[in-house]
Amino acid sequence: MIRRMIYTYRLGRIATLLTLASVLMVSGVGCVRSYRVEVQQGNVISAEQIEKINPGVSRDEVRFILGTPLIEDPFHAQRWDYFYSLDPGKGQPLTQHRLSIWFEADRVTRTHVEGDGLPGAIEPDLEEAGSGFFSRLWDKVTPDEN
Repeated sequence: MIRRMIYTYRLGRIATLLTLASVLMVSGVGCVRSYRVEVQQGNVISAEQIEKINPGVSRDEVRFILGTPLIEDPFHAQRWDYFYSLDPGKGQPLTQHRLSIWFEADRVTRTHVEGDGLPGAIEPDLEEAGSGFFSRLWDKVTPDEN
């Protein structure tokens, strides 16, 4: 009889702990931290590259300087669009840039840049806020090698 009461008491405690753990996980109070990846899309174009695109430059030279355009519309064959987008993923706003180039007789006639400034060469931010759970655990488990 006493064994059965102890067994029931232990099962009750285990059930309570499991219920509490599931409520914490569902409510998001657990130690799970989301990470959003920095996303770059399109052609990264610097101001130096745009300075090389002057009226009279051929299509081949433009392709050599800037790379293949992201948008090459078959209905507007005389226009190339280079588009760039950066989503930092850290609560910062989305950045977008667009360079449009118009051609006549396979030569540049004019260019137009949309967006604030130019992205240039952007390096992703790979620094972590702190060491992760497993790194801290490893530091506690392994002896100091000094």
